[in-house]
Order: sequence, then structure tokens, then C-alpha cells
Amino acid sequence: MNCEQRGNTALYVDGELEPAAQQAFAGHLENCAECSAAVLEQQELKKAVRVAGKKFSAPPELYAAAHRNLAPRRSRAWWKLAMAPLAVLLLALITYLAIPRRSVDAMISGVVNQHLTTMASTTPVDIVNSSHHVVKPWFIGRLPFTFNMPELAGTDYQLIGGKQVFVDQRPGAQLLYQAGRHKVSIFIFQSADTGLGTRSPRWNHDLTFTVGSWTAGGRECYLVTDGNQNEADKLATMFQEANRS
Repeated sequence: MNCEQRGNTALYVDGELEPAAQQAFAGHLENCAECSAAVLEQQELKKAVRVAGKKFSAPPELYAAAHRNLAPRRSRAWWKLAMAPLAVLLLALITYLAIPRRSVDAMISGVVNQHLTTMASTTPVDIVNSSHHVVKPWFIGRLPFTFNMPELAGTDYQLIGGKQVFVDQRPGAQLLYQAGRHKVSIFIFQSADTGLGTRSPRWNHDLTFTVGSWTAGGRECYLVTDGNQNEADKLATMFQEANRS
């Protein structure tokens, strides 16, 4: 299957589409598995290049040689300067292609796509409020389950709001938080396994985003953010504690 919008994935990931087109494509991702997978691949490639760029740099000798030759022979020295970032990009690409490709869990893929859609939307949440006493009751009647939300007083997190979502045909709640300069989405679904116990957060390091999943109180929870794991783990732990049976 070849989606006619597949060619827009790289533009979408780089934020090069017009705002209206960016939002429209984000909505398209909710129903197109092919483009969603392509977006994830693009995100992973960008991460590989970014990580390689931080790990590898040209040796001092190369910089010294370029500096010596730059003034008297500008026309011959330019290629030395150009080769350094090109070598980094090539190394990152080789590393990326050498990593074994794994199938991404449907729910993980779904919540990441939903987080991307939220970030691209001009109205990221349906209920805008910083109080969990207002946001939590909003879900009553909209979901076949309830959940608890942690107190944020004295923490570095701020609640933005929430909305109802459907991931892999399952209804759930998406809660959006601000953590410093980063946005954090927490997704909550009713577990299909009624005997499911409590499980501490597990973190997926194969994706561009920090993605964690855990269970508590008969609920499956997922966290997606572009922040670091330490920042995310604190909020995940607070949620787990608030929903212990």
C-alpha cells in the first residue's frame, strides 16, 4: 500500500509544511498506519544524526589544517570543512541502518502519533484547566472507567488540560502537562486484562520521544514527551501512586 501523502512525512517531521497543512497531516496520521510508521522512522533517523553529531567531532588536527589553508587557498580548503559534517551524517546513517528494525507495539505507536497530533494542533485539549478537580470530572460519562490524578502543588509540573482519545480503537484519556520547556502527554486506558496487577514504568529508548508505560489500579498508562527520562519518571511515579488499588 502506497499512501499518496507519504511524501509529506519528512516535511511534517521537519515542520516545513504550512500551519494548516501541518495540522491536516497530523489528523491524517491518526488513520494511516503507513504514514505513521514513516514519521516514526524519520524521527528515529533525526535522533540518530543528532546523537552522532554530539558524540563525534573532527580531530583538532583537521581544524588546524583547515585554518592554515583557509586564507591563502580558499578555493581548495572549502571541501575539508564540508567533509567533517558530511562524515558525521554518513556515520549516523550507517549506524541507523545497522540497527535491527523492531516492530513497534500498536499502543506505543498510537500514543506517540496522538502526542504528535496534539503538538501540531491549535486546540491541543478539549478541557483547558490547571486543576485536576475540574479536569477529572470532565471525563465522567465520556469514558467507561475512572482514574485519579496526582496533586501537583510544590512540583515542577503544571496541568494544561485533557481530552478524550481513541487509540487502537480503545477509548482513553489524554492529559497534557507542562514540564519546564517540554510538553508531557499521559494516556490512560482500561486494561483488557482484569487480573492485571501493578507494574512499574518501563521506558522505550528506541524512539525519538521518551515513552514509558505502566499499570496501576486496573489501568494501562502511557507517557510521551520530548523531555528526558528523569523528568518523565517523576510524573509517572506520581500517577502510579495516585492510582494504586
